[in-house]
Amino acid sequence: MTQKFLKIFSLSTLVLSTCFVSCDKEDNDKQEPVIDPVSRRVFILNEGSWGANNSTLDRYNPYSEPTVLEKDIFSITNGEKIGDTGQDLIAYGNRLYLSVWGSNYLAKLDLNGKVIEKYQFKADEGQPRRLAANGKFVYVSTYGGKVAKFDTTSIASPVAFVGVGNNPEGIAVKGNYLVVCNSQQTGSDGKSVADNRISIVDLSTFTLAKHITSDVYGNYQNVAVVKDSVYITYYTPSFSVEMLNLDIEKGTLTPSGAARKMIGTNEGKLFCANVATVYDENWNETTNTSFFVRNVNTGKDTPILDLSATPELATATVYLFDIDYASHDLYIGTTDYKTNGTIYRFDKDGKLLDKFETSSINPSKAVVF
Repeated sequence: MTQKFLKIFSLSTLVLSTCFVSCDKEDNDKQEPVIDPVSRRVFILNEGSWGANNSTLDRYNPYSEPTVLEKDIFSITNGEKIGDTGQDLIAYGNRLYLSVWGSNYLAKLDLNGKVIEKYQFKADEGQPRRLAANGKFVYVSTYGGKVAKFDTTSIASPVAFVGVGNNPEGIAVKGNYLVVCNSQQTGSDGKSVADNRISIVDLSTFTLAKHITSDVYGNYQNVAVVKDSVYITYYTPSFSVEMLNLDIEKGTLTPSGAARKMIGTNEGKLFCANVATVYDENWNETTNTSFFVRNVNTGKDTPILDLSATPELATATVYLFDIDYASHDLYIGTTDYKTNGTIYRFDKDGKLLDKFETSSINPSKAVVF
């Protein structure tokens, strides 16, 4: 049974206490809001659409009675919009980090969505895409063929850049390495040329350790780390999305099924959403969506989620797929690329807990704090 949502316009009513996640000791900002672990919040980034300046940030409290959704808190708190286009969002220490592709910046936010600090990327540095964090640093892939390294103490300027491949997308830390998914670039004939290299960056020196290539088309998108395993997704020439298992030491990429979205956990589970869209000769599309969890130790895939209350998910385009690592609630966001997105929240047993509409289109990331 879904619960009724209450839209709150005043952010002052939110009471914050006791920190849910470990705070970054290197972050010297004194405005340190903290959160009660029983009433932690979920921050939802709505990507918006290119050129429309309609990216938004929502904040959701899954444990209040009734549940509470605060829409567009970035605009309310900062008196201005996010910009064009909200690309990625992570929580690290006691801060949020937001990359905005079209408007070309990285921002550090407090838990009210207030901008503490911002870095505007220069033209030759490329537009920011995906985020990862480790130690006291945040890493940003950019369409300049680089990864930028920022000290969380201050993101006023990057510590360093390292060159990787073409238009890098997803990045993730695995041990002392940063795994970088390179996608594609525009060739001299104006057509897109896929990059089939995974770049491996040595974090101790922040230098390129090596490229790992495969026989697949390339155009890598996302990376998930599951204990000792690393999984990569890539677009095929027909625009389906498939997975590869990456062995960094051996330098190999092995086909491993299909999934558009992946979430890795320390318990050795890889949660997957597979959105299979096919087109007929008139470009009419048919989408079949399924959800499963893989035990990476056994390689066994098990279907998850009870869709009896949400049959529309079986044909929906999943744009957001994230997890609350404490409760194991799953968050699924869908899009039709035209109207505000819909978020579904399922418990660890696959039962629907909540469903609500976001403040803009294309919900792309849910971060639990």
